Amino acid sequence: MQVKIFLYEATVFILVTSERAYHNVVSVAELAPDDYLLKPFNAEVLRNRLDVIMLRKMAFKAVHTCFAEGDLEGAIEGCDALMRSKPRYLVDALRFKGEVLNAMGRFDEAEALYRQVMEMRAVPWARLGLARALHAMGREEEAEGVLLDALEATPELMAAYDLLAEVRVAEKDLAGAQAALQEGAAISGKTVRRQQLLGELAYDNGDLDTAQAAYQAALDKGRHSIFVTHNDFGNLCRVQVEKGDLVGAMTTLKKGKDTLQATSEGQLVTAVVQSMVHTKAGQPEAAKRALDEASKLRGSGARGDGRLMLDLAGSYMAHGRNEEGDAVIGEVAKNAHDSDALLSKAKTIYANSGRQAAGEELLKQATSEVRQLNNEGVYLAQKGDYDGAVKRLLTAAREAPYNPRVLMNAAWVLLRDVDCNGLKETNIQEARRLLDEVERLAPGHTRLPGLRTHLREIEARFGISRRTT
Repeated sequence: MQVKIFLYEATVFILVTSERAYHNVVSVAELAPDDYLLKPFNAEVLRNRLDVIMLRKMAFKAVHTCFAEGDLEGAIEGCDALMRSKPRYLVDALRFKGEVLNAMGRFDEAEALYRQVMEMRAVPWARLGLARALHAMGREEEAEGVLLDALEATPELMAAYDLLAEVRVAEKDLAGAQAALQEGAAISGKTVRRQQLLGELAYDNGDLDTAQAAYQAALDKGRHSIFVTHNDFGNLCRVQVEKGDLVGAMTTLKKGKDTLQATSEGQLVTAVVQSMVHTKAGQPEAAKRALDEASKLRGSGARGDGRLMLDLAGSYMAHGRNEEGDAVIGEVAKNAHDSDALLSKAKTIYANSGRQAAGEELLKQATSEVRQLNNEGVYLAQKGDYDGAVKRLLTAAREAPYNPRVLMNAAWVLLRDVDCNGLKETNIQEARRLLDEVERLAPGHTRLPGLRTHLREIEARFGISRRTT
């Protein structure tokens, strides 16, 4: 789950437009401008709006500075001070404080704050924040109820559709999650990330038509933006290949050539898709050349997401290169030991290759090893055996270097070891590295700000120079 903070930036962002169509207005609102002005308007209206916005930004300057520097405790204290000294900003301060509490993982406090706000007035952002806290605490049924109430009252609350999808995924209701995103996309379909998520869910649900439309929309709407990556081209090509549209898949690669050839990861997407297309077209020599190129890229360190790597494994096995396929699937399984969708696809690959028993054994071994190390590490930490906990969780992190949950658990136990047993600079350095890697793999993960704050507190306690994170 990603957390969005309601920021009070120094720059004023006012959208000026004559557009009044509902879906366009809602799409713009998702960008969270400071204000929205419809033409025509006069200078007096603009000046009044600017005055209000600038006064608020000046009031929140210290709070925003703390947040920008990663001092989340300072941001909370600043909100409390504002509520005491400038009650006119009470609601804004409560909103900011609640979102920072959620970001820090202090979900009980966030819940209490949002319920307090809702007793005064059931504003949409309070309902959304409450649902985030409940979801983070695993109280999915309550979170879903809050979100449904919020959407009934405010159907244009787009973030609620996205969060509702997350909640339903946690409840294993993938069809319901897809329905939530489709409803949101029907109102505001210009958000690239929403289309990407809709494509993933639809694909996992076997709805290839919806998946293709969503992946195509993500590419179309994100053209020339930072939001489209090489994975988006791979996702669309995968669906096209599975639907038998081999020409369409190759056309997608051609259209994305500039993006894909810019990085080794993009080149890997191209090689894997080509291997799939040539395999399905009955062109073994061309498929072999593509697989050899993929192997070369992997050997140089290129890696794709779990879905792409399983595509590669499937191509390997389709050409009898079982050892290479096993290695890829073992890597995916270790790094996604809790992903039902990826593990299910891996099982399908083995079934299609006539190696179901071998696949079940490999998957069991790969997932159980990481799961056992992770669980044992957490258990030992809870018992106070930090030496044993650190050893197991660092081993798990080495075995599953692309698994955000494992990496965050390892960082957490390293910091707890310092809390309980004193400064160990190697712990600090390794925790930093692990958190940086999680930031790359899962930017915006709800546990990250809390772990970053924990790290900063330790650095301050022992007088360690803070590093910009």
